[in-house]
Amino acid sequence: MKKTLLIVLFMIISAILIAGPFGMEFGWSLEELKSSGIYTEEFIPQGTITSYLVVPNNSHPLLMLYVVFIDNEYGLFQIRAISQPYYEEYQIRLVYENLKTQLSTTYGKPDTEYDEISNDSEWKGSDNFIRSILYGDRKLSTIWRPSPSDDGPAVIALGILPVDESTAFLLLLYSSSNSEEIIERYTESNAAIL
Repeated sequence: MKKTLLIVLFMIISAILIAGPFGMEFGWSLEELKSSGIYTEEFIPQGTITSYLVVPNNSHPLLMLYVVFIDNEYGLFQIRAISQPYYEEYQIRLVYENLKTQLSTTYGKPDTEYDEISNDSEWKGSDNFIRSILYGDRKLSTIWRPSPSDDGPAVIALGILPVDESTAFLLLLYSSSNSEEIIERYTESNAAIL
């Protein structure tokens, strides 16, 4: 009985460790996403890259909207997720710190962290927290660059995305190791059209 339980636990832990962000793998095609049981809806086609709204199997309770970017040649190369909107500094800071702690547990200490406001900013103080980000006076982001692997994320970035002066979302981004190359190729091919 104990041996069977240990084997089952090992299989569950292995599945969790092997699964990529939210149960999706970089390089997957649209068909592979669908066959894994992930609901997809085309969002924006842009040449060789198409973005899809998805409902992942392993969603996170702090995040509500997921968008994946699929390149015709490579497959899934970027995942973006946002939280519900928050209206107060303490709310968005709490959610930010909570998710940062969880990501640090998985990916280790962040490689880069910014939490700075310009000395000459007119948007200082907690009443102006979201305004200061919106108008570019405050930088707030955390970036992880895990050890390179073929199927794992190369960059994880956490930040705050203001909607207006009083509302902001938490934004989480996962990019594959060739994400920059794909975006550069896409940009060059579309620049040639212009």
